[in-house]
Amino acid sequence: MALQQNSRRCSPLATVVAIAALAIAIVPSAIPAAAAFQIKASVSVPQTSPLATDAVGDKHEGRDAEIERLVAEKLNRIAAEYQTHRDKMKRTLEMELELSAKVESCFMSGTCRHQKDDLLLSSKLNAKQRLLEQCTRANGQVVRNLLSTDGKQLFQSINFVPSAATGSNGEHDDLGQLMGNGGMMEGGEKTKESDGYDTALQVLHHTARDWTAGAAPCREATIGWIVSAIMQYASENARMRVLVPGAGLGRLAYDISTCSDLCQKGEVHVEANDSSVTMIFAAQQVLEMLQRQHDNQMKVQSDIFPFLSDPQINQIDTEKRFERDVFPDDEAFHSYERYWERKGEQPNLAFTVGDFVSTYSQQTKQSQYDVVATSFFIDTATNIYQYVFIMKHVLDSDGESPSIWVNCGPVQWHPCALLRPTVEELKGILEAAGFELLVWQIAHEAVAYRHPDDLGTSERQPRYTRSEGYRPLQFVARLRHSGAYADEIDTADLPLKIQYSEYLNEVASGKVKLEG
Repeated sequence: MALQQNSRRCSPLATVVAIAALAIAIVPSAIPAAAAFQIKASVSVPQTSPLATDAVGDKHEGRDAEIERLVAEKLNRIAAEYQTHRDKMKRTLEMELELSAKVESCFMSGTCRHQKDDLLLSSKLNAKQRLLEQCTRANGQVVRNLLSTDGKQLFQSINFVPSAATGSNGEHDDLGQLMGNGGMMEGGEKTKESDGYDTALQVLHHTARDWTAGAAPCREATIGWIVSAIMQYASENARMRVLVPGAGLGRLAYDISTCSDLCQKGEVHVEANDSSVTMIFAAQQVLEMLQRQHDNQMKVQSDIFPFLSDPQINQIDTEKRFERDVFPDDEAFHSYERYWERKGEQPNLAFTVGDFVSTYSQQTKQSQYDVVATSFFIDTATNIYQYVFIMKHVLDSDGESPSIWVNCGPVQWHPCALLRPTVEELKGILEAAGFELLVWQIAHEAVAYRHPDDLGTSERQPRYTRSEGYRPLQFVARLRHSGAYADEIDTADLPLKIQYSEYLNEVASGKVKLEG
């Protein structure tokens, strides 16, 4: 869930033929800090690959170490990329300072400049230069800490499973592709890590929105609405299995897993999915900060400057660019403490890294979840029909499960989208697929993407002359267990249908040419 309207990630469905998916699970347990939040990896490989023919869980000599090395190198590259960004910002400001000083000398005499020094742009840029150095140093440290591997073993175990991707063959058994495409449709690995979803700036942006107090009003309007809807429509079960696709830095999944009102009814198991290994490792580090804070009973927080790298357009107040916040926010820690006091263990929260379509269309995922919760996700679809029928596939259809899909977020179709239905057209697709719509509405109030000041209100000074916000689509859709649509559409052969729809996507996008 990237944070600017024009930069949120694109689902890598159109390139799934050429890649394998990496699935990683962070498995929390009530054990000492050094061993908690271990990571398990489930790697999807082409169906014709020798790896896919062996039993799941078999050890494949040398592959585990190779995957560990590639992931560590990727995280190190992304952390180092922030220094490149920092140098570019510094050079730009130096150019502006030099130019403004020379232009001021050209148009004003020395005496005049001295008398009006506090009004001149060069003086203000001098002050910004000092602030920039301090703030970029702090943000650079945040990125390094969140993506640091410290030479440790990254995965508790690595299993290989056959991929459902259409056209998979042994030629694409390339471990260098296992980290996904970083939300980019085109370009090499370096481009994906500097301009796509897997970037240092996106790590900073998501950390700020998910884990700082300043962004709490934005989270309350989205995450808060989703958690309340789950409590209203699915909280009576003694055991609830929740899937959160497009989880980003993990706050939605975390808030569901630690919600007191849900946990007091029974066990809540949450699985958060994201296409970015970068986001998952950053989320793991934040969770470990909460754990260390609990273990040591002292605050473990880091400074962050969320707005430092914003584009230099439409700005109103210079000071707002250099506003400081800290993460994780106090409420996140209080939620952790309340859960621990009630349960005496870590929250039941797991992460899976991998392309949503490839991972969750697998037969092993059928009827595995009671609730699916999405925010900033549905508009990442290349083909929305795939998302809808995978939701139907993964929700438990035994009649005892609540079987609901809860959504709150924008419907701003990404550049990769081949189908871009309106809200009303999307409603028809869900109903035709066999969902009963318990709630379907557009929020009355606009929500800022990242911070309330990005939108501005009568009580708050806006950050920009242009507002950045949206009115989220909010819905609760229940899978029908009986009635006209209940058994009409079967998802038992979903992997084959996904393969064929992937082929149709490639034809529609011009990547595959039909003969004749």
